[in-house]
Amino acid sequence: MTQFINNQTSQALQPCATCSNCPMFTDFRDIRSRGWCSAFERVSRTFHPQTNICQQAIKRHTEQEPIQVAVTLCTHELEIDPDDGHSYPKEERVISFAVTEVSRKAVLEAFEPHKDQFQGFYILDFHRFYPDAEF
Repeated sequence: MTQFINNQTSQALQPCATCSNCPMFTDFRDIRSRGWCSAFERVSRTFHPQTNICQQAIKRHTEQEPIQVAVTLCTHELEIDPDDGHSYPKEERVISFAVTEVSRKAVLEAFEPHKDQFQGFYILDFHRFYPDAEF
């Protein structure tokens, strides 16, 4: 039996770009090959191929303007509520600054230069800042 191999085809094949190579993918490193896709805000698999829609989302992400985030800062010093006995931070402040993405790492990096202004405070929470939001 003779086996034919087409060398042109095997040389033209290149590995497909997958979620594991995407800058918007955070690998969970679990046995099910799952991770978080920031482009579509959902769980994805590391082996999923990148589509044209994925590439457009990556392009928008890299060309994206900075995002304003609101950061809630609290003091380590606590007070006790006389009514129910629960403790709560003595002082709380909300500040806003720009980051490239809404993630803990980006917020911590953006907060680093301002740490000296807020000594004794820690980041309790952060979220995207919507100045025109109506409640």
